[in-house]
Amino acid sequence: MSRYIFLSSAVILILISWSYTAISQSQEIKLIKVGDIFPETPLKAPAHPKERQYLGLPKGNSFTVKEIKADLMLVEILSVYCPSCQRQAEAYNELFDLIENNPDTRGRIKIIGIAAGNGDIEVKDFKEKYKVHFPIISDPQFDMHRDIGGSRTPFSIYVRQDSSERKAIVADTRLGPNRDVKQVFKKLGQLMTIDVATIHKEFQKKEPESVIVKPILTDSDLLGKAEDIFATFEGDVKHLQRIILKSSRYVYTAVVEQKGESQRLFAEVISRPSVCGDCHDIHFIYVFDAAGQVLRFVPFQLTKNANKPWDQADIGKMQSRILGRSIAEPFIFQPDVDAVSSATITSVIVFESLSQGKRLLDELQKKGLI
Repeated sequence: MSRYIFLSSAVILILISWSYTAISQSQEIKLIKVGDIFPETPLKAPAHPKERQYLGLPKGNSFTVKEIKADLMLVEILSVYCPSCQRQAEAYNELFDLIENNPDTRGRIKIIGIAAGNGDIEVKDFKEKYKVHFPIISDPQFDMHRDIGGSRTPFSIYVRQDSSERKAIVADTRLGPNRDVKQVFKKLGQLMTIDVATIHKEFQKKEPESVIVKPILTDSDLLGKAEDIFATFEGDVKHLQRIILKSSRYVYTAVVEQKGESQRLFAEVISRPSVCGDCHDIHFIYVFDAAGQVLRFVPFQLTKNANKPWDQADIGKMQSRILGRSIAEPFIFQPDVDAVSSATITSVIVFESLSQGKRLLDELQKKGLI
């Protein structure tokens, strides 16, 4: 156990110095782009009758964006903990009023927020604190966020209804904050009347916006880290190797032998963009056994408010929430008990990453490793 604590402390020192080692390969995540059909991901219908009426939704517990009654929708992907999203929500209240007070745009342009990784209570608190005028729908399991490419926030998607095809088409996107309300209002007015054929003809060749994630360790460094972590099980580490998977997930395996018994262990390296555009990316490694039980959790780069690195107490809090659980089951995030203080965004991404474990176990089983 003492060796593990030393390893975690060393990682913290790396974070404090911000001295990144050479990277092996940057990961480029391309987002939904102009001309794409907007995903028909089911969203939870608003409980408030005024919001349902504003969106023009039929009865039912769920809806898709294409069901919204409007010529054009501004779909705002946000996180309630993102400082830029908080400031943009206040600006978009002004935008909402401009739209609703203009007879040419009222009823034809609608705004809807989608809160990536946030639950109903978090959304409710956000709307009350910032007096948000437009509906915001919770996306606690990142379903919509994943389907639009996994963007940072805020991410504005301008969506044109194609009534002839009964589809919603992306007319434009904007990654990052834009609080020039008059400029956004003018843009909405232009996109409101443009026909879908023109969108395809004029804009489909436009390059999609993308998110770049830069690994902070080389392949050889990662291999060394994996070996060090496997060695904390106080046995002989044998047959250490990286597993090549169709999903391209970054996984190491080794056999740990102790007193004549052997155990195959696995370690997945997670490198993901933060949901919040103001925050640093997320890098950590976790170890699990053949049954999927999480046995170790070691951060490489995890930050909290003001991008301060997690300290040992923060790491211990997360370990207490995830160690001993199985990645064969979803990790349902409860912010009031699971979040590291001032690091809710990072905490929920750790949980969401582990919730993808069932697919990984299936892959490893097909390869005959478990």
